[in-house]
Amino acid sequence: MTHCTILDPKDHDETPDDNRRNPSGRLQPNLQKPCRRTNLRIGISAYGLTPTDAIALARDAEAAGFDSLWIGEHILAPRAYSTTHPQSSRGFQQFATPHADASVHLLDPLTTLTAAGAVTDRISLATGIYVAPLRHPLHTARSVCTAQEICGGRLILGMGAGWLTEEFAALDVPYSARFRRLEAGVDIIRDALAGGWISRTDGEYVFDDVQITGSAIPVPLILGGNTGTALRRSVRLGDGWFSSGTPTLGEAIRLRTLIDIELEAQGRVDPFRTWFRMPGAEVDELHRWAEAGFDDIVIWASTVWPTGDPDRGAILAEHAARLRIS
Repeated sequence: MTHCTILDPKDHDETPDDNRRNPSGRLQPNLQKPCRRTNLRIGISAYGLTPTDAIALARDAEAAGFDSLWIGEHILAPRAYSTTHPQSSRGFQQFATPHADASVHLLDPLTTLTAAGAVTDRISLATGIYVAPLRHPLHTARSVCTAQEICGGRLILGMGAGWLTEEFAALDVPYSARFRRLEAGVDIIRDALAGGWISRTDGEYVFDDVQITGSAIPVPLILGGNTGTALRRSVRLGDGWFSSGTPTLGEAIRLRTLIDIELEAQGRVDPFRTWFRMPGAEVDELHRWAEAGFDDIVIWASTVWPTGDPDRGAILAEHAARLRIS
């Protein structure tokens, strides 16, 4: 595990446990939560890369000491669309480039992360974010099991409800059902990954006595979304949360406060890990986030890893040195 030590260490008696259970009784995957305000872990997020570039980034990020790699997705690019990303109006998006424009190279995140897992040894590999309502959860569970086995337990499944109405229409998935499908999907995926036979007799998905794996394959299930409803859902159903867009430090503090309030309200005592994607990658800004007590920060790859530069690996390593990743 790599850390960027920013603050003076303080004692902390919380030790993650592979076998902890939350109040609902479900098995809690070990998220290796760091001590608060002691060690800052830095991940790197990418979108719109070719598969070859994504694999190269995974290698370079691991070599530079980054803690995690996050890959976003859209399944398809509509020729024209009018839907806007829910965070665009608040100014919390890093780039002006349309998310699903035909000029953006789209890839399947689980396939890509599986390939990345085959050429790396340490770095965590996460979907950020996987649009879960667009697939049947049993199909997702099958793909996730395979990916986790190849990745050696390093896969993190970050999921969201989606926002691009044209994408749902093209795939014949009711946009209005996306939140119901997400919640039902999380429940089914979790049960499927626990191993054994599972059934559903009502709700969004109905099936009888099927098995994805005979033995448990733990995968942390992380949810996204910045609204109050999304935060409550993440605390209720997830093992952690990943920010949507790139919130400012002030907005991130507000979101963290809401999550802490919700954790207390729902009686969550097991580890709940949060990742915040920071705008930019300046050292001074990173220190401000660290001083505010954030444990996990994710930066955009495009700010530290120029895709077309043959020296991009060395450039990333230089950025990592400035960020004091070791």
